[in-house]
Amino acid sequence: MKMSIKKIVLILLVIVSISVQAKVIIFLYHRFDDARYPSTSTWTGELENHIRIVKELGLEIWTVKDLENYIYGKRKMTKDAVVFTIDDGYRSVYDSAYEIFKKHNVPFCVFLQVGAVGYPDYLTWEMINEMIKNGVEFANHSFSHSDFPSLLSKMNKEQMLEYFRSDLQKAQRVFKEKTGKTTNYYAYPYGHYIPEMIDVLKQEGFTLGFTQNPGPYDLSYGIFEIPREPLLEDWASEKHLKYILNREPLVTESLSFVLQNGILTVKAKITVPKEVKYATLYVSEKGIIKSHLKDSEIFGETALTKMYNRVMISANDGKKEYLRYHLIFNAQGE
Repeated sequence: MKMSIKKIVLILLVIVSISVQAKVIIFLYHRFDDARYPSTSTWTGELENHIRIVKELGLEIWTVKDLENYIYGKRKMTKDAVVFTIDDGYRSVYDSAYEIFKKHNVPFCVFLQVGAVGYPDYLTWEMINEMIKNGVEFANHSFSHSDFPSLLSKMNKEQMLEYFRSDLQKAQRVFKEKTGKTTNYYAYPYGHYIPEMIDVLKQEGFTLGFTQNPGPYDLSYGIFEIPREPLLEDWASEKHLKYILNREPLVTESLSFVLQNGILTVKAKITVPKEVKYATLYVSEKGIIKSHLKDSEIFGETALTKMYNRVMISANDGKKEYLRYHLIFNAQGE
């Protein structure tokens, strides 16, 4: 019996949906239409263009709650999805971006620096409560916006972690008092964190943690190191947006970052993509560093002097780029 063309097409679509792993890309913004701070600002014309492109490509637009449901197995995905997030809670979110999101019926989440609410250039509680009533998500971005790991130069780890805990608890308490709402999502100030801070988030009942490491998200990355793509300044262009939407999450079987006496050693077995044509190691302090690839295992090392570095492992299977960023904290760094 001959199959109809319709049946053949349907079978092919099923095969594609099974063989291609959908991904989530989380967008990150800060200010809007603010020429005073171009490195952290996005023009609302660019924001509208981002929304237009996402919709034209047929990508799903999720809330952070949708993302949480997906991560915890309560939601399935059949195609790529994006999430719009904004850090800090600047007033330009309300004055400039809010109407754009409403106009296009696009949900978004504000990670709020709670201690700054009501100050010049920041949202007020009246604005926040109005936005909540209209479906905007708000989440914890600390009370003080401290660079917590850097405090290890002034206090021991136990003291720093206790300060981190009390700060996020204060943010939770004040937010509940002012809005009647609670949140289980946290974005690390400046994207800086150490593993022990993740332990505190778990103990305090948080369910998701967001970094400022670029790249798409894969479930294998866990729930407290969720990457986000900054769409700011030059990175807000249509060309850059289409580039990041086309990248795939890189997955490793084993990952070893060893920082000893100022020397960073990277050794990782790449499992996705299955076939690696070539791979690259990038360190923010140094740029692309010399590396060796053998049987999908990449190795490289370099000296570091900075307190913070982002290390990127990038691989190509001849068709697409796969990548993942990691934050490296060097307590002895500058």
